[in-house]
Amino acid sequence: MVVLSHLLLNLFKDCYAAEMIPIRLLISIAVVSAIMLMVFFGFLNLKVALAEKQIENDCRALESKIHTMSSSGVTRDVDEIGAGDGTKRTQNFDLPDSIVFLSFGVDADEDNDGVLETGLTENGAVIYYKVDGGSKKVMWLDEDFRFREGKKDNGRWGINGFGEGFILQNPGESMLSFEFVEKNSKTYILIHSNDGIES
Repeated sequence: MVVLSHLLLNLFKDCYAAEMIPIRLLISIAVVSAIMLMVFFGFLNLKVALAEKQIENDCRALESKIHTMSSSGVTRDVDEIGAGDGTKRTQNFDLPDSIVFLSFGVDADEDNDGVLETGLTENGAVIYYKVDGGSKKVMWLDEDFRFREGKKDNGRWGINGFGEGFILQNPGESMLSFEFVEKNSKTYILIHSNDGIES
């Protein structure tokens, strides 16, 4: 009798254990899936943070160069035809594949609708950038940093129209030249390039 009750008890335990296998399997799958999702989103966040840091480092290097240029450089009067070149600095930008825009002197997506427009923000003394998956970042600069997009006319770079900012939106390496210029006794940082984006 004791043997029979022992056998029945073991049989009951085995049946209960067999019923628990699918439940334990589902719980294990759910836990593994949750961990994989956390790793995936963590990787995406890390990728965005690294891309933003890369752009910030390039912009900080440019800020240092332009600060030195504006404090000790010489300007070129853009309205004077025979004027000698102003002090220049070049900066390489290694933009990530996820770049949305990097803009000098303008908030390229002021309405946050994905449509890039040029113009001027804070008289051009600002840098904005955004990467895919991240939020728009801004670097406020001293008022001496008045960026202006350039326009080449008769072999000389001048300020494009009434003044616009400059927008980069292509990934990869880009080299920009910045010149210390003046117009109507005001100094500007003239970018020797044109983005072709209309305001």
